[in-house]
Amino acid sequence: MSASQKYSEVIETNGVKVPFFPHVITPKIERPMRNNRYEGGECAALRDILQPGDRVLELGAGIGLISTVAAMANGVASVTAVEANPELIPVIEETHRLNEVTTVDLRNGVVCPNAQKKAPFYLRADFWASSMEPDSRPFKKKKHLPCFNIHALVEETKPTVIVCDIEGGEAGLFDEVDLTGVRAMILEMHPKVYGEKTVNEITNLIEGQGLKFQVPDKPSTVRYFERPGQGGQKPAPVKAEAPRPEQSTEEVGSRAALIINPDLSWMTDKPWEPKKARFLVTTCMKDEGPFILEWLAWHKSIGIQDFVVFTNDCTDGTDLLLDRLEEMGELRHMPNPAKIFENPAFQPFALAYTPHLSEFKKADFYISMDVDEFINVRVGKGKLHELLEKTGPFDALSMSELNHGSNMREEFEPGLMIDQFPRHQREAPGKFRSRRGVKTIVRLGDKLKYVRNHRPDMRIDAGEVTWIDGSARPTEHFHNDATENGMDIRGSYDLVALNHFSLRSLNSYLVKMFRGDVVVKGKMVSQRYWRQRDRHGEDHINFDRQKPDFKKKYNALMKDAKLKKLHEECCRAHQARIDELVNQKVFKERRDWVRDSIWAPQLAEAAKAPKKKGG
Repeated sequence: MSASQKYSEVIETNGVKVPFFPHVITPKIERPMRNNRYEGGECAALRDILQPGDRVLELGAGIGLISTVAAMANGVASVTAVEANPELIPVIEETHRLNEVTTVDLRNGVVCPNAQKKAPFYLRADFWASSMEPDSRPFKKKKHLPCFNIHALVEETKPTVIVCDIEGGEAGLFDEVDLTGVRAMILEMHPKVYGEKTVNEITNLIEGQGLKFQVPDKPSTVRYFERPGQGGQKPAPVKAEAPRPEQSTEEVGSRAALIINPDLSWMTDKPWEPKKARFLVTTCMKDEGPFILEWLAWHKSIGIQDFVVFTNDCTDGTDLLLDRLEEMGELRHMPNPAKIFENPAFQPFALAYTPHLSEFKKADFYISMDVDEFINVRVGKGKLHELLEKTGPFDALSMSELNHGSNMREEFEPGLMIDQFPRHQREAPGKFRSRRGVKTIVRLGDKLKYVRNHRPDMRIDAGEVTWIDGSARPTEHFHNDATENGMDIRGSYDLVALNHFSLRSLNSYLVKMFRGDVVVKGKMVSQRYWRQRDRHGEDHINFDRQKPDFKKKYNALMKDAKLKKLHEECCRAHQARIDELVNQKVFKERRDWVRDSIWAPQLAEAAKAPKKKGG
């Protein structure tokens, strides 16, 4: 590729213009780039710490984003950027040209800890995956590139700030480098390449040279180091859901509470025996009383044995109903451990506690899910053991969500969601609507590293990981990228779907707005949330095959007089909350917005559609 090659679009991301070469900026990074999330943490951190007179050394220049940010900062004395991938050099040059940056010293080659002249470099289809190691992913080409000795490079450029993202090449790179003149470093770690132990070794090494690791506000693979007394404003580099090894922190006002990710190295694979398989589901709840019995009966009827429900701040009787279910032996109800620390990170705390549960230690499979999500097995009688028999052994099966819209129901009515909201979004959307979230059935064994909400993290040192989608198709999408919680769902619903009743009726949605996010305290559900999910164009992924057994279990639960009374009290509390909200300004405005901006155009469009003959 040459700089003269044409491109049809310029993307502006994080204040930098970038040429859109589709074969370089693939869909995987195009979306976050357009949303200002691609290297957003690094850009923000760099802008925060740069001072007049700084000399910046960037190792791994990518598409030229970071070097451009550095060069555009006021008073920066010099910027040296090294990029190994020769195919990216013209892209970087074009990024610099678009932003009128002329002062970057751009070099093509590999940074090495020794004085060798050349080193192998493995080119991959995704430029960000190209690296000096051959084993993490398949590569398309191997090249021997000139080396820049890190000692000589630091001596020559005398950097005060180092930014490093070289896909694992940082391991061992700084072992004997004198960093005395460096006051700040932004370093991307790659534990999937070299493991958690090496992450800690690199951190300790840099801290040993007087650069203190600054714990970020959110778990991140980007680590910021600052020499005490010489830094600027502390940045908070963030990469969603890419936790630090063995621990993470959640900010609570001015106090940080430590969340320990339990060591799962004790786990071993159990025999693959679908009909004997034991499943555990954990979930977080707040004010979900009217909907619990249907959800529980459904999943009991398809073969899930164990449920642990963590609650916080319930006002509608959810906690009392769950207590009764625990008395009946149907589940275990626990207060969310985050309450002990007065910490709003309800889900991270619950997930960190989960491996300590006796139910977890007995289970063969684990699922983290919500009370508005229904696992819909589409083979046999809809049982989970039938799904396992159909797929064969796997380590993780990520089920694609299928959102059920409001079906234009305004009022809350006690009853079954699967009957009230049968219509859902398209099973086969177009390309630009094809990305949806997932929840994952995780096999508990020696390949599991951490449990998470949407998907697990798997170890890279325990052999090949078998990760499949809901059609039993192999996918490396999640294992290769710890930040991914969704996927292109086209063709992924053949064997199992995750039917998601995220809205329910319009008035129940107002209660959800009031309640906020059960995962993140104080986070109100947005208009965008409704617009994305209120889709009901199809109804063919239904619940018919499971209904007979589900109804038996549901009716059995409702025969308990005390439980039935508690359920009815939850429904009354839900309606009372609706009555309280409908005349408050913010909720009235949201309801009017749905009626006028979402439903009215849909009804008008439906009225124009030609009617079928015969009515």
